[in-house]
This record gives sequence, C-alpha cells and structure tokens, in this order.
Amino acid sequence: MSTTHPFPAPRWDLSDLFTNIDDPRIEAALERAKERAEQFAGRYRGRIAPLDVTADELAAALAEFQDMHQEMAKPGNYAALLFAAEANEANGAFLQRVRERTTEAGLPLLFFELELMEADEARLADLLRDGAEPLAPFRHFLETVRAHAPFRLSEPEEKVMEEQANTGRRAFARLFDEINSNLRFSLPGRDEPLNLSEVLDLQQSADRTVREASAEALTAGLETQARTLGYIFNTLLQDKATEDRLRGHAYQEETRHLSNELSPETVETVVGTATEGYGLVARYYRAKRRLLGVERLMHWDRYAPVVQDEPVTAFDDARNLILEAFGGFDARYAEAGAQFFDGNWIDAEARSGKRGGAFCSYVTPDMHPYILLNYLGKPTDVRTLAHELGHGVHSYLSRGQGYLSFHGTLPMAEVASTFAEMLVFDREARDAGDQEKLYLYAHQIEQAIATIFRQASLYRFEQAIHRARRESGELTLDRFGALWQEHIGAMFGDSVELGPGHRFWWAYVRHFIATPFYVYAYTFGEMLALALYHRYRTQGDGFSARYVEMLAAGGSKSPAELVAPLGVDLEDKAFWRGALEVLEAQVTQFEALAERTAPAPA
Repeated sequence: MSTTHPFPAPRWDLSDLFTNIDDPRIEAALERAKERAEQFAGRYRGRIAPLDVTADELAAALAEFQDMHQEMAKPGNYAALLFAAEANEANGAFLQRVRERTTEAGLPLLFFELELMEADEARLADLLRDGAEPLAPFRHFLETVRAHAPFRLSEPEEKVMEEQANTGRRAFARLFDEINSNLRFSLPGRDEPLNLSEVLDLQQSADRTVREASAEALTAGLETQARTLGYIFNTLLQDKATEDRLRGHAYQEETRHLSNELSPETVETVVGTATEGYGLVARYYRAKRRLLGVERLMHWDRYAPVVQDEPVTAFDDARNLILEAFGGFDARYAEAGAQFFDGNWIDAEARSGKRGGAFCSYVTPDMHPYILLNYLGKPTDVRTLAHELGHGVHSYLSRGQGYLSFHGTLPMAEVASTFAEMLVFDREARDAGDQEKLYLYAHQIEQAIATIFRQASLYRFEQAIHRARRESGELTLDRFGALWQEHIGAMFGDSVELGPGHRFWWAYVRHFIATPFYVYAYTFGEMLALALYHRYRTQGDGFSARYVEMLAAGGSKSPAELVAPLGVDLEDKAFWRGALEVLEAQVTQFEALAERTAPAPA
C-alpha cells in the first residue's frame, strides 16, 4: 500500500553506490577490503605500539587505514539504505550478509587502533611535531582514539566482541526495525491499515476524533508487540551493562560522552538547563488549550493544528522555499542543498515497509549523503525536510576532511540540522499575517519542545531504565510504562494529560535501541543552534562565513574548538540559558497571537 498524495514525492537513486543487491562490485569490494586489511596488518602489526615508524610512515599508514575503512563502508551503507527504504526479507538478509562480510574484512585492522592506544605519549608527540604537515589531517583522530584507550580490550577480545555483535546487539536492532517497519494500525472507517509514519501523521489532524482514534490505534498496535519489544529493550540494556563492565566504564553514559567529546559536566549543564525550562512547555500548551477551546489537553492533542486549514505544500514548493531560505543565508550553503534535489539523493515517498521517521546518511566523503523521510506535505514535513537537509549540507561541505574526520559528533550534527530549520522558519514568518504566523510559531515552538525538552525527558527516561535494569534485573512492561509516564509527564506539568495508552509509546523510539544516550544530542544541538541563530541575526554576514567554515571542518576538531571562532564557551551556563531566552520570546509571541486570534472550535 502506498499513501495517496496530491503531489509526487521522490524516491532516491542509489546507483551511485551500487545497482542492486546482486551487483558483483559489492562482493568484489568486500573481498578486496579483506585482502587489503590482511596486507596492511602484515606490514604494520607490532610496529605501531612502539612507534617503530617515521612520521611519514605513520601518516601513510593512517591514510591507508582511512581509505580502507572508506571503501569497506560503501556496501554496508548501501545495504542499510535499501533496508530502510523497504524492510523486506530479501533486503534484511542482504543487510545481515553484508554486515557479516564487513566484520570479517575489518577484523585484521583491529590491531591498528589498539596499538595507537598503547603508543608512548612522548614518542607520539615527537612524531606529530616532526610530521606536522602530513600528520595534520589525522591529529584529531589520534586524540579521540587515545581518549578511548582506558576502555579497550585486548585484540582477541575485541575480535570476539565485534563478531558476536552481528548476532547480538545488531541483530536485536534489526529485529526492532523489522517489527516497527511492518507494524500495521487499524482505524475505524479505513479499509486499509496504516504504517507507523502514517498513524503518527494523523496526530496532526484537525479532527480531534481522528487524533484520538489514531492514538488508540498506535497504542493497540504497539501493545500487540509489547512483550517482544520489551524483551529487545531488556536484552540491549543488559548487553550495554555487560560491555560497560568488561571495558571498565565508570558510569552508563560514559561511552556516549566520549564519542561526543563532551564532559559529563557539560552534558548535565545542558540537560539541567533544559529541564529547568520545562515551565515554557506548560506555558505554551496552556495557551494552545485555550486556543483549541478544549477543557483538557490530552496527549493526542499535542500536535493538533492551531488553525483549521493548514496548507499542504507540494514537495517541489518545499524545495523552492528551503533553497530560497538557504540562499538568503549563504550562496555556498544553498548550492550544497540544491545538490540533493538535482542528484536524486532524497527518498521522500511514504509507503508500506519503509522505515518511519527521517535521517541523513553521510555515507563516505568521496560519495555524497542520502536523505530519507516520509513526506506528506504537512508544515512539519517541510521542517523535517529542512532539518535533514541541514545534516546533508553539513556532511556535503565536510567531505574534504577525509573519512576519519568528516563526520562530526552527534551533538554538532544536530546543530547543523536545527539551524537549517531556523532559516526556513525565519523566511516563512517574514511576510506572514497573524493567522499564518500563529501556525508557524506553533510549529516552531513545538519543534523546539520536541527537540529540547522532549529529548531531555527521553534522556532522563533512558537513564532511568538503564539504572533500573542494572539494579533490579529485567523491567516489566508496567515498569517501562511507569518510568515513561513519569519522565515525559515532567515536562508538561499539568498542561497535558497523558492517558493510560501513552504508557506504551516508548516502544517505537529507535534511538534507545540503535544508539544509547543519543537523544541528548538533540537538546544540545537545538539549544546551541538557537543561540547561534540569535548571533547570526545580530552579527550579519560575517557570521555566515564563519558558520559555513565550521560545517566544512566536520569532525576534524572537538565541539569546543569548532564553536570557539563563533564566540561560544560550552562550559558557560549563561550561554545555554540564553538559548531558552530565544525560545521564551517565541512563546510570548505565540501567547500574544493566540490572544488576538479567534479560537478554533473545539
């Protein structure tokens, strides 16, 4: 079943990677990767730990290591993109086969990073000084590798961990995707069941009975798989606890903080500042309740439109709007965004079997990124397209950094996506009247609530279920539901009532499964983007050039180093509070618009 659209939405063209699952280049790439890895190990094993190499030799080894990983990543990226677009049996089997072959090909390379971690600090510093120019592209990579040194196991142990991941955590993540991609939700009066994206889309219906029915259908569909999904969660919670124990991590979030290159203090400053701002959420939803004219705002009312007839935007019109907004910011930025439309790098059609949500896959720097979303023409879909294009522009501009350094940390990636949304919102609101501004501000604030406050509450929920699993064993469905209601409810206060069916809605959040503790990256990114956007509005053109250069730097520097040229200190709590001041001004504007706009009928 495909959703009927009043306009076409494109499918991507993956042929720049491979033509189909039987493309002989896939097997050839994997076989060549294994061969190169074994030859590389033969040349360098035992020479890296004592640094029995010159600076030029180390630079050459790093360049080859980078190139091998880049080539090895392409079959895996292709398989993952195919499976996301259509989670059928053949694509699932192909994805698993490619993962297993990629693991086999990459095992001979495990020694390299392990030996880099063992290397003497003084000797490495000498090489970095002597080979300043050839080693410069790899300096940050070396810093991040060595930051993980205390938590690496021996090479045989790392090989076991890597091989078993394909039948362990990766297999459970794939099962989670298969279940959610193929769930069907039945609504009264509809001949055909809906997929996850479609039933979630109905939460934005102007008809309250449709919103309530879709919420009940979502709960009913998730409840049919709740025991299996709960088992997947419990298994992966324990899997992480086991790996943390084996590696010697002091606390459950440590791996994510290391990967994000953020201190626990910085993360808690950001998340704590967000939770202190929960009152803004309640203010917004109280105003929205009055505007909608309902006595109680239920969880299925959160995304109700605030005007009766919100526009449906054709995909091509969304493209033009976004590129115009990007062009008003910086020509280079807009040119990068246009590449995604001209090159068919976007899969926007909503259809059965396709993964819900949206993402941008960076792929490799010698190729180009791809974007997946389910575009139905709602104002939120326009924002989602802008969001993913923000990621896309970031990855496209950073391709000059090389595979080991072109992908920034998760929080910095979310800065790029949120900033792009702000550009589009600003363009939309510029010439809007009160009615149009009302729904534009509503969508802008709800997006910020979803990205700052909801993700902070998701992070608190995730922290709670990891702690509970470690302290008390497997969580029951009731325990999952109670913790979910507690932490999601905290951000609403008394402004929204979470009905009992909402207790199951943790079960479709993929980030909990695929990337533990990812979610605070959204809070970090949105708040940083809000503050940076305010600086752009006050500083003008000079800011845009510095911002684009930050994107082009990719992951070649730490987050703190990347934002320093923009005048940002990540340790400054006042800076983060400034982000909430921007949002408070938007809430105040919405309250004023709501006061002078006739309420929609209940």
